[in-house]
Amino acid sequence: MGIRFMALIAGILLFFPADFRGKSEGEKINQSVYILKIIDHGALNETARGVRDSLIGKSVKIAEESAQGNPSLALQIAQKISGQRPTVVVAIGTVAAQSFMRHMGGEYGPNVLIFSSITNPGAAGLTQHRRVGGVSNFIPIEPQLALFKRIQPSLKKLGILYNPGEANSQEIVKILRNICGKFQIKLVEQVALKTSEIPQAAAKLANSADAIFISNDNTALAAIRSVIKMANRKKIPVYVSDTDAVELGALAALGPNQYQIGLQTGRMVNGVLSGDLGEDLPMEQAESMELHINLSAARLLGIVIGDPILAEAKRIYQ
Repeated sequence: MGIRFMALIAGILLFFPADFRGKSEGEKINQSVYILKIIDHGALNETARGVRDSLIGKSVKIAEESAQGNPSLALQIAQKISGQRPTVVVAIGTVAAQSFMRHMGGEYGPNVLIFSSITNPGAAGLTQHRRVGGVSNFIPIEPQLALFKRIQPSLKKLGILYNPGEANSQEIVKILRNICGKFQIKLVEQVALKTSEIPQAAAKLANSADAIFISNDNTALAAIRSVIKMANRKKIPVYVSDTDAVELGALAALGPNQYQIGLQTGRMVNGVLSGDLGEDLPMEQAESMELHINLSAARLLGIVIGDPILAEAKRIYQ
């Protein structure tokens, strides 16, 4: 391991005390919530904010960390935190949740694991333990493709940029392969294993597609500005499932509100802390989805979005 990586691990181990529980303003706190994001980007940060806001006013100790997109680091964190046995672990992102799953059921595993923003919990192996539950951010792909065709009727080649190391991305690409033909769209795939590869991968994809689609891939979302920059050079739109990316310059998104997913996840956390939820935790879907449109991006690309589509939008960026 490199010196910088070892230093980062050491910093994490120092950040979390040997006893996860502690006192706050003289009051003994007997419950603790640990939040792990697989990486920092707008969607997951909003999810984490929703979870934290749902715990405001609760007598509970909260700690939060990001694995910075590094699966090995996520495993290191999961091992350390599992030994401290927080009351609830909230894992945001598939790899974060998978890192904790190997400790569930063990003598020193987490009491409860609640996942959030997971595309397919079953495919990710997160449905095999009673004390594991959470909220999926998956929405059907077909309505999204239908939206893209309404906005861009000439769309023939849709580029998908993804990290095959993310189970969530594998699932999305599998679905796209099966249904793109229904919309007379050819799927153009481009892989990027880490964020540093995103600019080159996006540039390559922009040369071979009519539009780029980023759907719940955390590697790509962490470098979404680079994707948008490369796409703008070729005057092609970027479509996303993450509504928070539209403000950054993506043309449109049909997807869940990630902050609301965080609040929904937080309600489950509160149910565990209060004892209202038993050991068989539920698997929930996002309660709603929203259409966000960026008219500034549309003008830059020379795309006119009709009034019927705009009328459906929950939010329009001018």
